[in-house]
Amino acid sequence: MRNLIDDHEDRLVVSKMLKGAVMAHPNLKKLDHINSVVSSPNDRQVILISGGGSGHEPLDLGYVGAGALDAAIVGDIFIPPSAEQIVQTVQYFGNKRPILFIVKNFAADRNNFLKASEVLREQGYVVEILIVDDDRSVDPETKEPRRRGVAGTIFIHKLLGAAADKDYSMAQLLELGKKAIANLSTLGVALSGAEIPNRQLESFQLNSDEIAYGIGIHGEKGYRTEKYQSFERLSRELVNKLYAVSGSESGTSIAILVNGLGTLPLMDQFVFTRSVVNLFELKGLHPELVKTGNYLTSYNMTGISITLFKIEDPNWIKLLNYDTTAFAWQ
Repeated sequence: MRNLIDDHEDRLVVSKMLKGAVMAHPNLKKLDHINSVVSSPNDRQVILISGGGSGHEPLDLGYVGAGALDAAIVGDIFIPPSAEQIVQTVQYFGNKRPILFIVKNFAADRNNFLKASEVLREQGYVVEILIVDDDRSVDPETKEPRRRGVAGTIFIHKLLGAAADKDYSMAQLLELGKKAIANLSTLGVALSGAEIPNRQLESFQLNSDEIAYGIGIHGEKGYRTEKYQSFERLSRELVNKLYAVSGSESGTSIAILVNGLGTLPLMDQFVFTRSVVNLFELKGLHPELVKTGNYLTSYNMTGISITLFKIEDPNWIKLLNYDTTAFAWQ
């Protein structure tokens, strides 16, 4: 037994989770009859909303609050919210202010937010969509880049949330978001698959001495599996790849997110962080911010990812360090 929830077929499990979350974090509010969480009212020019399937906690509900998102829309486990659920959540805010959706680059997520946007625009809303595609792994069959939206999304939530608090317009937020996303690169590995609800087996199988590269946050199989040798070798390979694909140069300022994907102990994450930061510094990159912890998970997966964020503008660090009540960023 690896979890407390013994019945994944319980249709109320997501609602129960959200109700528990707002009990623990009273600055949040769960909407009636919708699995969405909102923050306290504010006077921003633009409302920021994100969402996706559950099973990735603390994403996205943990990034709702002052200095972060206005709302998170939560679907079933590994399934994005429906277009109807998205529309109903936006209607809670009224149509006096523009809406910016921050969407992870998965086909189902894009389609549902796009459908919702079309409906909302017909109702008089001003709606824009920002797609996060920081994943730098490749498809195991075609070897083409996957460009999924993964842990780099956390930096976008925080960056734009602070900017929105500083009264950025929609045009300014879109420009900032697109520039930031272009400077994000993430790679992940796993020592086990995710637990897919209602299935007895994990999403993919590994021997106890194996590691998979390029896995997905919904339990997707990676592009390569090999015997695990050491965290030093693993960190070298990931850092070298991120350095190469990001186009970084010596002297570049960076932020680093070392993200646990579910069940990897924090001790392991910190040991890995030390190795990763030292390797980036040896390449002449200057970490101005380092975050370590479980920021975006895949239900019961043992794994870790690294996000490299090139800091193109010194103001980005100020925005990342801007105060927030979003509990998952702390």
